[in-house]
Amino acid sequence: MSPRHARAARLRERLATHLRRAAYPVADWQIVERGFDPRYLPAAESVFAVANGYLGLRGTPEEGGPSQDPGVTLNGLHETWPIVYPEDAYGLARTGQTIVNATDGSIIRLFVDDEPFDLATAQIVRFERVLDMQIGVLSREVEFETPRGRRLLIRSRRLASLEHRHLAAMDYEVVALDAGARIAISSELATHGPG
Repeated sequence: MSPRHARAARLRERLATHLRRAAYPVADWQIVERGFDPRYLPAAESVFAVANGYLGLRGTPEEGGPSQDPGVTLNGLHETWPIVYPEDAYGLARTGQTIVNATDGSIIRLFVDDEPFDLATAQIVRFERVLDMQIGVLSREVEFETPRGRRLLIRSRRLASLEHRHLAAMDYEVVALDAGARIAISSELATHGPG
């Protein structure tokens, strides 16, 4: 192999290694995010959304924050208003519509030893989120350390059912990895205002 070809092969291997380690590695039928970076929240909320054509959940963290534009949307849930023109003409729209957020029941608050878990301030050891587009499921694993030094793992999954259009489901699991901890989980309903 010539020195030029050997150098090109080394560069290709370094690039492939970089892509495998990157925050967004390439995967068939999956969008994968490794590492939490709040700078990408607005885009990630759209990219990791799950929907079925009738209802949709934005890709916000299960714990409710941090978030840029949280919300649950339902097809047909909108505000309407009359559109008034200075001059009338055939074919002009007569009614305007704005999509409004439905009440968001996807928020799960986690407390470990009476301390609230906040993704923005937590000491994260490992973070991975995967949207599997073949099965329509968003999965997330977050390993973190509490201020008291306990390590915990959160596993969550969510989907918007394609068979039952009115159904969205979430699975939320917390595992203490190295020592016992008092864990409290509460579900929350929130109505988000216009963004």
